[in-house]
Amino acid sequence: MSKLNKDSALGTLIIIVTFCLVCSVLVSSAVVALDPFKKAAVENDRQVNILKVSGFEVNDSVSKTFKAHIESHLIDVATGRLADDAVPANEIEGYNFASLAKKPASSVKIEKARDVAKIISRSKYMPVYFAKDDNGKVVRVILPFYGQALWSTVFGYVALSPLDANTILGVTFYSHGETPGLGGEIDNPRWQALWVNKKLTDENGDYKFCIKKNASEHDFDIDALSGATLTSVGVDNTAKYWLGDAYRPFLENLSKGEIIVNE
Repeated sequence: MSKLNKDSALGTLIIIVTFCLVCSVLVSSAVVALDPFKKAAVENDRQVNILKVSGFEVNDSVSKTFKAHIESHLIDVATGRLADDAVPANEIEGYNFASLAKKPASSVKIEKARDVAKIISRSKYMPVYFAKDDNGKVVRVILPFYGQALWSTVFGYVALSPLDANTILGVTFYSHGETPGLGGEIDNPRWQALWVNKKLTDENGDYKFCIKKNASEHDFDIDALSGATLTSVGVDNTAKYWLGDAYRPFLENLSKGEIIVNE
């Protein structure tokens, strides 16, 4: 058998192919090996952001605090009813609604006139989180929401009072690509604090919450971000779609006591 001439075209090709195969195996092995760490990081990040609006400080560890105070459920968005049996129990907390919203079998196309958040379709089911105090009493109901702003899709969580399912108790945004110092100010705690104690609807049940310039002092308006009008409009429309439309059946059921959060 003749010895391979490494300086020949064939020899060079074989060496390149072998090198690429070895690199491919190494990269694939690294991806598999690191996958549990990636999933753990994603889970930790989700728990951190939910706890930000839960009203509870992290004690000992994020996972222990989350387990002690947060109860995860799934709701059927169309009916506003709990739907925990739609998936295995261990899939509820990290339910990937953004990914499932893109799959025909697990999503619902949003009518164009209603799609003010500009997300085209949504998942049939959405996770909801009940924040409980040390006595097991639900003190906040936390809902994920997302929509298109100026440069990106903005993802966040909003906490509502379980007493009226109408009063905002907290908000946070955990993923976006808005301009730092302008639209990126949605991360500013001072601006997020403006949301607290604002109402979603008036006494007639009409949605009134609004982000706008020169907001008034009443229960529904908050000031838009300075120099970031389009980001403010996008976040306002995101809130309007989820809190004023998609989640209305759930919030109405909650306010009527048809969903029991404290037994």
